[in-house]
Amino acid sequence: MTVEIILTTAGADTSLFDIYSDSDNFLTPISSDIPVAFLLQGTQITVPDNATEVRVQALGDCVNFIDIQLA
Repeated sequence: MTVEIILTTAGADTSLFDIYSDSDNFLTPISSDIPVAFLLQGTQITVPDNATEVRVQALGDCVNFIDIQLA
């Protein structure tokens, strides 16, 4: 399935993000090195059909993440 991810805010120290899904317990990125600008404007990501949640995780010095429930 394809979902659109839009971040409403991102820290000043963030630049790239990886996207994970709960279909493999957030082990392997389903998309890597996504620029923060793409996520702030909205970007479509293909996720496994059995995914119920995605994780957007910052790379670099900041490694914070947010888990998003899929509707």
